[in-house]
Amino acid sequence: MGDGIVVPTDKLTSTAEVLKALATSADQIADGLAKADPPDVLWGALGAAFMKGTYDGTAEQARDHIRTISKALHSQGGAIKASADRYQELDAALQQALEQAFERFQDKLSGGK
Repeated sequence: MGDGIVVPTDKLTSTAEVLKALATSADQIADGLAKADPPDVLWGALGAAFMKGTYDGTAEQARDHIRTISKALHSQGGAIKASADRYQELDAALQQALEQAFERFQDKLSGGK
């Protein structure tokens, strides 16, 4: 329009899609970590008694952190997409308002009310 702010909604939308894809990847990583936990038999008696509890707690914490990252990526992707949609709606409404104003202007020039 003028020298105002230009919002590249296509870039916002593609950024939102990238964030959502990264969130899906983070979920897959967390799922993969759960599957990678060694079975109890591999710990042996001493490992199960002294190390497994620490490992399990740390592994669960890592999965929780990755899932938190995934939720944040999903949330931010959704917010960015919603913003892009609102900008597009605003642009369409503004375009329509300008067209109507121009039509009224033309009507007045041609002697109409």
